[in-house]
Amino acid sequence: MSFQIIDPRLKRNIRPYLFQSFLAFISLLLLLWLAGAHVARTVIIAAIGSTGFVLFATPHTANAAPRRVIGGHFIGLVIGCALALFDATSGVQQLLLNFPFLFDVEAALAVGLSIFLMAATDTEHAPAAGTALAVVVQGFSWTLVFFVASSVVVLSLIHRLLRFYLRDLL
Repeated sequence: MSFQIIDPRLKRNIRPYLFQSFLAFISLLLLLWLAGAHVARTVIIAAIGSTGFVLFATPHTANAAPRRVIGGHFIGLVIGCALALFDATSGVQQLLLNFPFLFDVEAALAVGLSIFLMAATDTEHAPAAGTALAVVVQGFSWTLVFFVASSVVVLSLIHRLLRFYLRDLL
C-alpha cells in the first residue's frame, strides 16, 4: 500500500483538471460578483460552492443531474425558509433567547427534513442540505432565495451546456 498525495491520473489528464477547475472558478466568480454584498456568505460557502464542486469535479454522476441539483436546493430552500420564518415570530424569538439549544435542534431538523424529502423525491444533492442549514442560520430574505435559486439554475445550465467537454475527475 503506497501513500500518494497527488492523484496519479493528474499528469496524463492535466487539461481537464485545469479546465474544469477554471470553469468552476469563473462560474462562481460571476455569481458572487452579481450578488455583490446583498447575499449572506454563509449560503455561498455551505451550498453554492459545494454544488460547483459536484458539477465540475463529478459532472457525470447522478448527483450532478439537474433534477437533483435544482430539486435538492428547492427542497433545502423551502425547509430552511419555513423554519426561518417560524423563527421570526415574536414568541419563538423569545423562546430561542431563553433556550439557545432549541436553535441547534432547529438547525439539525432543517438538515434531517431536507435529507428525508430529497430521498423521498429522488432529488438527493448533498450540498442542498447545506442550503437548508444556512437559511435557518442566516434567516429568511427574498434576496437570499433569489440568489440560491438563480445560482443553481445558472450552474446547472453551464454544466448542461458543457457536459460533453467535462470528465469525472474523481
